[in-house]
Amino acid sequence: MAGAFRSRVRVPAAPRVELHPTGAPRFGRGTIISRGYDMVLVTGSNSLLGTNLVKKLLESGEQVRCLDLEKPRDVPSGVEFIEGDNLDALLLGKACTGIDTVFHLMDVKSSKHRGRRFMRRINIKGTGILLKAAQIASVKKFIFLSSYEVYGAVKNLPVGESDLKVLKPLTRYGKDKLKAEKLCQEQIKLKKMGITIFRPAPIIGAGTHNPIVLITLLMAMGMEEANRIYVAGHGENRFQLLHPDDAAAAFLAAHRGSAYGKIYNLGSDDVPTQMAQIEEVKKMAGLDATIMHMATSKAKFRSFFLKPFKIDYLNKGHVMYLLTDLILDCSLAKHELAWQPKRGNIDIILETIEWYKKEKL
Repeated sequence: MAGAFRSRVRVPAAPRVELHPTGAPRFGRGTIISRGYDMVLVTGSNSLLGTNLVKKLLESGEQVRCLDLEKPRDVPSGVEFIEGDNLDALLLGKACTGIDTVFHLMDVKSSKHRGRRFMRRINIKGTGILLKAAQIASVKKFIFLSSYEVYGAVKNLPVGESDLKVLKPLTRYGKDKLKAEKLCQEQIKLKKMGITIFRPAPIIGAGTHNPIVLITLLMAMGMEEANRIYVAGHGENRFQLLHPDDAAAAFLAAHRGSAYGKIYNLGSDDVPTQMAQIEEVKKMAGLDATIMHMATSKAKFRSFFLKPFKIDYLNKGHVMYLLTDLILDCSLAKHELAWQPKRGNIDIILETIEWYKKEKL
């Protein structure tokens, strides 16, 4: 972008790496590579994780190029912004030029607005096109945002990255992410790029776009005497969350030099039961909301009944949150990336509530 500010950063000597016969660096599973300070590309930069990651990259002196469907009103100083999607091979070729690391966050979580076909094309086909563009441009590292939803319903928790021989996602988004992961795995076998895959728990925090979270907060705080919070059964299930700053820290750790060709779970350490979590949040945030216990059969029925109306509340993802348990084993990321989440579930929810009070009410 003409006139964009680029910070002057001293570039260290390039690391010695094994070369593929084509002349591209060869990366195997578990390869350790040190990093230089070239430009990075962040796709899906308008997302909650994207905005936090871009901010941290800029603070550390990185040169940042962003790609997203719409240009935001305020593009951070020093950022090159490209408006578009990941289906345009020519555009992606230009976007990957001069790039050291690609952070691929662009995805579509719901078919509500632009249909299932568009969602599938962005999530799967677009990932494949970007991988090819990155390879042609000799990008060194490709860091892919997957999701906890690839696991589906898991009985034995916490679940590690390789605990399940067969993954059976329940949601369309989870199925898309699993197929996109397989495209990344194919590139890992070629050993031409250092690829890392992250499977985070739901990323929640100030500025969240998650419709389930927003509707839940509205029902808890914005409906006067009718304020209510739904809990399925006795609220004994536990569902892990992740703060965007903690997620961004893991992505930066992968960027700055660690084991590649691997998959990492990400999630908070403090995960109380839903009921204990709600009671603590009510007390600490001063919420005057009634806790409504919903039979599990009624939650499933309402989810099925509301589906034709494309209502986000009590969709399949929300029913999973109300009825199932999710605890990811994050020990691999802690050990190999020296990563440690700083915020627990309650911290995440309280921060989101404070933001919601100031910005939405």
